[in-house]
Amino acid sequence: MKKGKDNSKTIKIIIFSIIAIVVILLFVLIYNNLFSGSGSNRLEGISSHIITKDEMESVKGKLNELENIDSVDVNTNPKTKIVKIFVRLKDDIEFDKVKTISNEVLTDFSEDNLKFYDIEIFVESLNSESTVYPQIGYKHKTSSEFAW
Repeated sequence: MKKGKDNSKTIKIIIFSIIAIVVILLFVLIYNNLFSGSGSNRLEGISSHIITKDEMESVKGKLNELENIDSVDVNTNPKTKIVKIFVRLKDDIEFDKVKTISNEVLTDFSEDNLKFYDIEIFVESLNSESTVYPQIGYKHKTSSEFAW
């Protein structure tokens, strides 16, 4: 009779071991899918896609054509693939004018840079009672114009 007890104990140990191995394998698979990177560097190629001073000045010049401009700043960060444009208006203007000129500004960037960088534009008004502003536009590197 002892042999029967040993067999059931052995079967239980084997089943427990199989379940433990399956759980460990599932944990490893889930961990690899959730927490490991794709293996590529998201900033790869940034050194060959420099936003030039001419591009930045051209963007500023075009945005300064808008009426009631207080300031325009264009910022890039070598640790991101985002160009940030900050527009401050002295007073409200028609939002459609801002949208139109923002899309025109895209022509000031090289095609190569447009395909590499995302572009954000932040528009605010110094008019504290503004019902139109602030507005934020975003252009993904695969898009052809801003989404507001």
